[in-house]
Amino acid sequence: MGNGALPAFPRALACVTLLHMQVNTVLKNHFLELGKDLHVDANRSLLRAGEVARYVYLIQSGAVRLCVRNAEGGETSVQFFFEGDMVSSLESMVSGCPSGLDLITMEACQLRVLDRKIVQSKIQPHANLVSELLALTQQRLVDYINLYTSAISQTPTQRYQTMLATQPDKLARIPLHILAGYLGVTPVHLSRIRRNLKSATGSQTL
Repeated sequence: MGNGALPAFPRALACVTLLHMQVNTVLKNHFLELGKDLHVDANRSLLRAGEVARYVYLIQSGAVRLCVRNAEGGETSVQFFFEGDMVSSLESMVSGCPSGLDLITMEACQLRVLDRKIVQSKIQPHANLVSELLALTQQRLVDYINLYTSAISQTPTQRYQTMLATQPDKLARIPLHILAGYLGVTPVHLSRIRRNLKSATGSQTL
């Protein structure tokens, strides 16, 4: 496969930067009780590389992507998040160190937002919640290992087919030029992949 997306994965793995989870009832209650509503238009930054994370976001509607930028300023998306996901740079939030990755809205989003100070004062003192956050962060590390492994062991066509089979509704919401970068191919190559699969299966939904 093309290796355009590969450098982003080790960086995500090394930082273990992004907290991403489906929020359970207890955590959701904290968001409802302590958070604030925020509407953000599409293609706006929630967190820039080099900034210290100040907020945790619960996606109520919309979509967000995580991306990394190369030395020339080009970006590659490495993960996508949708309704029910909670996203932030947990390492940055806890340590006060700058994030190494960007978090950008892919669609207009309705978010519930928790401030870093609230997380530290209201959630961190509860050992059970801290343990849950750590466990879910560890799960994200496993997810990133799987993402990196698939980028090496599978072709872009195979990765696209996997996404099409497992999350077709979400796949349809990702702009093709962003999806191409995620798969490590050019938009033209992705169009060829889609066209070939459509011809092979006779599907009208690719």
